[in-house]
Formats: sequence, structure tokens, C-alpha cells
Amino acid sequence: MAGEVTGAGIVFLHASNRSTDRAWSAVGGLPGARFAVMPGYDSTEPVWFDQDRWEHRLLEACGTGAAIAAHSFGAPVAMRAAVRRPDVVRALVLFEPGAYALARGNPAVEDHVRRVQPVLDRASELPPAEFAVAFTAAVSRRTIASPTGAGDLLAAERQRRLPGPWTLDTPGCIGVPTLVVTGGWNDEYEAIASRIVGARHVTLVGHGHRPQDHPDAAGVVRAFLDQT
Repeated sequence: MAGEVTGAGIVFLHASNRSTDRAWSAVGGLPGARFAVMPGYDSTEPVWFDQDRWEHRLLEACGTGAAIAAHSFGAPVAMRAAVRRPDVVRALVLFEPGAYALARGNPAVEDHVRRVQPVLDRASELPPAEFAVAFTAAVSRRTIASPTGAGDLLAAERQRRLPGPWTLDTPGCIGVPTLVVTGGWNDEYEAIASRIVGARHVTLVGHGHRPQDHPDAAGVVRAFLDQT
């Protein structure tokens, strides 16, 4: 479900390859939490990405108004939604936002794009398992075994239908209170955080690309929202 159509609380937007029940284990229990599930993630039938469709689904989950917490690939969608509908999006919490478009020219970001874009260019031609191996190697420089489980293959099918986040329409000046949370482990995300105008930046170390799993994450989010 896209979420209740109410006017309170915080809507959580998942990233590219985790289902909602796995995306927000630590902070998803905050009061007023509800979850936006994007097209292709609400069924076993993946669909090609459309930013307008994701944005519509997200705003639908916000009802008459809510804060949004978004992770990684979901962040550029949330950022543009906030710019277009500040009457609905009251605040943003961005966990390691994949707002690569804002940090083009940074050496770490450019290296990431050079590694990953060739895999994405071939995504429609690759079987899901082969894509998963190539994509993981490009993103993290790790070699994984070819996946065989239904869940892992579905995740690969979803991932290969997404563009590089550097191609998304991503505003740098948002206009609503914004908190960016990074893990302090990757120069790409630190560079991105520095390019989001007016955002407060907090670093929670020890959980890699998922700082939302840090034991202090819920308290950081709660304190920020209490101040907005």
C-alpha cells in the first residue's frame, strides 16, 4: 500500500533494491511512520523507472502533509517532490542521498559514474543474475556469486530497470527543512551532502551505506523533526 492519506507523521521512501520491510528496521518504528512503496516494488512484476510516477506515489502517501525520510536512490525523488509541493512535504530526512547529479565533477563521484554507467547501458541485455554480479562489482568493487534465490533475482530485476541516479532531476536548493545523514565511510556521499543547500548534516559511523541502522538514528530524526 502507498500509505494512509492523512496529514501527520513521517513517510519512509525506500531505496533501489530493498523491500519496505527490510529498508527501515531501526527508524521505521517512529510515531506516525508509514511507508511509500514505489511502482514495481508493490508486486513481483518489476517496471521501468519513471520519476513522475515515483513522485506521484510518494506525494499520495504524504496525504495532506508529512515529513519524508528517503534513502539513497529514493532521495532525489523526495527532493524534487519537496520543491514542487512544499505545502505537502514539511521536512526531509535524507539518508546517504543518491543525489549524484549535484556533485558531478567531484573525483569520487566521477569515478563511480565511470564504473557503473557501462553496466547500466547494458542492463536491458543482461539476464538478472549476470546483471547483479556486474552491478555489484561496479558499485562496490566486490565479486559475488551469481544469485539463484527468487528474492535476489527479483531485486536484480528491479535494479536493472533503474537509471543511474545522476540522471534524475535533482534540485540542490530544496526550501524545506532538510537533514542529511551520512555514514562517514564514502567520499561520494560526503560530497553529495555538501552540495545540498541549507541542509543540516549529521554523520553516524559504523553502518556503511545504511546509517539509518545506527542505534542513534531514530533519536537524531526525532530531534530534527521536533525542531521543525
